Amino acid sequence: MAKSNKINFLNYIGKAMSKESIAIIYGSNNVKYEKCELYSDFVQSLLTIIFDTYLGDDVMSPESQVKHFKWCWDKNIENFKNEGIKFKSDKIYTYFFEFVLDSFYFNSDKEKFNFTDNGLLLLWYDLFNYNKLKTKPELDTFIEIYALMDISLKK
Repeated sequence: MAKSNKINFLNYIGKAMSKESIAIIYGSNNVKYEKCELYSDFVQSLLTIIFDTYLGDDVMSPESQVKHFKWCWDKNIENFKNEGIKFKSDKIYTYFFEFVLDSFYFNSDKEKFNFTDNGLLLLWYDLFNYNKLKTKPELDTFIEIYALMDISLKK
């Protein structure tokens, strides 16, 4: 019985869902292709600003990392605002702040990890890729973040 449960769990986390199943979930959560593109651009832009302007662990204290993130966030919000797209900074700010803290600022192996070409940027690109097949956990995560982004988008 235990082996069967392990196999079921591995299938749950590793097997891509069918296009039809994903389409049903997209429809029931009002997921739109254009918004996927917009939210992907937002996250890609934010992370690019963070990676391009980070001065390094030898220069940045935890306090300056918090200020750095806030500056990058505000810069990204302003860039989108200049294009006529307004986001309000509430839950989504907290989500991405915690994500960047854990995955980037607190990562002691930054030199060994490629954050841009095949790392975090690709992870977020794939997550918001409307046409990419997703596993159930990926889809659950996507729907949660999509909803947060949707609430943050000022209409």
